[in-house]
Amino acid sequence: MTDRALLTERLCLRGLDRADDPFVEDLIADPEVRRFLGGPVPEADRVAVIERYHTCSENEHVWLVEKRCDTVAVGLVFLSQHHDCGDLELSYQFQSDMWGRGYATEAVGRVLRFAFAELRVTRLVAETQAANAASCRLLDRLGFRLVDRLHRFGAEQVIYAIGAGFAQLRDD
Repeated sequence: MTDRALLTERLCLRGLDRADDPFVEDLIADPEVRRFLGGPVPEADRVAVIERYHTCSENEHVWLVEKRCDTVAVGLVFLSQHHDCGDLELSYQFQSDMWGRGYATEAVGRVLRFAFAELRVTRLVAETQAANAASCRLLDRLGFRLVDRLHRFGAEQVIYAIGAGFAQLRDD
């Protein structure tokens, strides 16, 4: 469970509260945001998805990412169990009008530092569609390494991993 905020120079990553539900619903309904995530969550399923975000297990974390200067929400970052292995999976979704500003890199980098320094995990994975070039570049930039390719969810997927040595990388 996410119980404390994580800060970066420009962002605050904090736990979800019910007032965030409209933002989350817009995010998961956005075809551009969800292009490489199986498409928009159908309207009939959105309440259940949002509820799952609020009731994650003690080993899972969901952060709302907002700009510190004006508290405008820009995305979500997650740590949850990867469905193929015992590793935690790092995933993220950001509003498309916020892409290209470095917010995802900054937020994901902060979650990596939290996971290795405070949760003491030794490895994290991230899975995305091979066609999602921007996400693959972000993972490469943060020190993740490609470890597997497979076909599922109707597309080629790539799995990246990063170990605790991340702490030696520069702090963005």
